[in-house]
Amino acid sequence: MQQLEMLETTDDAFCLTCKKVKHTKEFGLGCISKRKNGKCKECKNEESRAFYVEKKEQYKQKLIKYRANNKTKTRAMQKMQYALLSGKLTRQPCEVCGEEKADAHHDDYAKPLEVRWLCRRHHIQWHRHNGEALNACTVRHWTPTKELKS
Repeated sequence: MQQLEMLETTDDAFCLTCKKVKHTKEFGLGCISKRKNGKCKECKNEESRAFYVEKKEQYKQKLIKYRANNKTKTRAMQKMQYALLSGKLTRQPCEVCGEEKADAHHDDYAKPLEVRWLCRRHHIQWHRHNGEALNACTVRHWTPTKELKS
């Protein structure tokens, strides 16, 4: 009871895994919303690492399959990353809000060095409004129409 009273009056929360009372900054946003106790970031990271080690081969197979199905997109991202490493391209802040941490966004995957810099939030928002970029996907599960069969 004493512990519950302490948690209600401070910025502390209780980790269910390590059984320690920690500051709310040491928890993810979803763990402590509405004062629900969860796992601290440290315990969650340990759990995630252990899960990855257990499922490592499945992750690799999934990545290989993604790259095989999205060759154009993968090549564009690789060329963009090489240009960043070689200094031909420099990372910029978000075009919309100025956030320093920004993703490279391709409007057309056939032009791998023509990128716009968007923070994660605006990048997701851009795709929500505009869909996938040009030349992004290879044709999958295509079956010929009746006219092409004859």
